[in-house]
Amino acid sequence: MSDPLASRPLWWTRQYLSPYTLSDEEAWGIIQAPPWKCVVAWVTKDCKPVACEMAYAILDGQIVLTSTTNRDKVKALRRNPAVSLCFSTPGLKQVTVRGRVEISDDPARVRQWAEATVAQMTTPLSVASREREIQRYLSPDRLTLRVVVEKILSFDGGRMFREERAAESGQEGPAEA
Repeated sequence: MSDPLASRPLWWTRQYLSPYTLSDEEAWGIIQAPPWKCVVAWVTKDCKPVACEMAYAILDGQIVLTSTTNRDKVKALRRNPAVSLCFSTPGLKQVTVRGRVEISDDPARVRQWAEATVAQMTTPLSVASREREIQRYLSPDRLTLRVVVEKILSFDGGRMFREERAAESGQEGPAEA
């Protein structure tokens, strides 16, 4: 059996990425694992894109961010709740979530987020230190931003590069992950 990549131009794998998407399970596996940080993008009132890295937690199976009412991103998300989040791994796997945020000022939800975030810290904490870290998040103006996922896009760059190398070395079939 001949290699299907051999009949395509060299640039093909860098233009047509659909063979290198992750399964839904793989994508959610990246989202639901450390380091619990992602890049979040939104638009200003002038439709200018803005992005920053943010911590998140998975609460009840949903991606939840937090911020405070004085932040420009909260003002922008109140006007236009559209958001994009990018998660990545060192193995060149990337997941982009498109959706919208639902903003809540429920103190119990903020505490739940803070507890989950502190529990994810890699440094062991005493009970007192853990509570002190949680309290740092409990300002009266803190909100949670629940992401309503509308679409997930993904890419496995490592797989693409492995298959390119395999095709160049004359191996038949796709390279194993």
